[in-house]
Amino acid sequence: MRRTACLGLLLTLFMALAAPGFAQQNQTINDPAEYKVYMDTVYNEKDPAKKAAGGEKYLTTYPNSVMRTQTYMDILLSYYQTQNWAKALETADKQAQMAPALSAEQKKTVNLIGMSAAEQTKNVAKLVSYVDKVLADDPKHSGALVTMSNHLATNIPTEPARVPDHLKKTLEIARRALAAPKIAGLSDAQWNAILAQLHDTAAMALYNQKMYAETIAEAQAALKIDKKDGNAYYLMGLAMKPAAADAIAKYKAAVNNMNSDENRKADQVVRDGLKADADGLLEAATAKTNELAQVFAKSVATGWANAAAARKELTQVFTGTPEELNKLIEDMKIEISK
Repeated sequence: MRRTACLGLLLTLFMALAAPGFAQQNQTINDPAEYKVYMDTVYNEKDPAKKAAGGEKYLTTYPNSVMRTQTYMDILLSYYQTQNWAKALETADKQAQMAPALSAEQKKTVNLIGMSAAEQTKNVAKLVSYVDKVLADDPKHSGALVTMSNHLATNIPTEPARVPDHLKKTLEIARRALAAPKIAGLSDAQWNAILAQLHDTAAMALYNQKMYAETIAEAQAALKIDKKDGNAYYLMGLAMKPAAADAIAKYKAAVNNMNSDENRKADQVVRDGLKADADGLLEAATAKTNELAQVFAKSVATGWANAAAARKELTQVFTGTPEELNKLIEDMKIEISK
């Protein structure tokens, strides 16, 4: 399964755009000593790492401060800014204890940072939890949908009984992500790469549910975005194999029927009819096999990460010499580069 190189960039950029700055609340600290500590170590501190450390210490010393909520947000956002993902995730997890009186918008920010930090730390359980929270607030949240699509596509269960439901959910999330709005701040090239990946994910889920026509349609949608998408060609080829195999089987059945004891003794008119049927089926099978070979050759020609798997499929369907096979691949390189 192809994974888009800019996915991490997507989430980091999106989070940077989504997270608010260090806005200060209009509240008054009456204790002069506390006020000085807050101003020196939190409010006026410009270095995010020092602000986070100062905020942690401040809340330990003054746990009931009127600036408790704002300081918590400053700590969380500072860990995010410094990409201290472990501490960002830990702080997001402690929201209920550290700042139980957050506004709805502040909670959304906590969930977004928790999602990003969980992905960066590869904490699958936390990632799913925070994605669910983000989508509960905004069912069309592009960043969360893309993140969940990526997670589902790369974590198919090993228990056979769980696979069907997992694939259905993968397809559902991929299609929701495809329908979601483009994330502000991403270039068209970055967003298109993500869309192509989502079509690949949908194609993978459909193929594993033996929905071959739909698989081909999703792969073609990915290729409209990126005609050098090796994974899309590979999935398309896999989905085309059953039809090619069926065409070959029908031709072989026609030949066997023509050569049966009964039909060997048939008159020439019947024999000619049977041969014409077999020739037509051979032509159809040859066309499908050649088309299939070209699709797998294009997959190999892209040089994508799993090109070896595509080459293996190609060698199984291609009937020419090794030299002819290499020429086909070179021809497909030229075609997809136009």
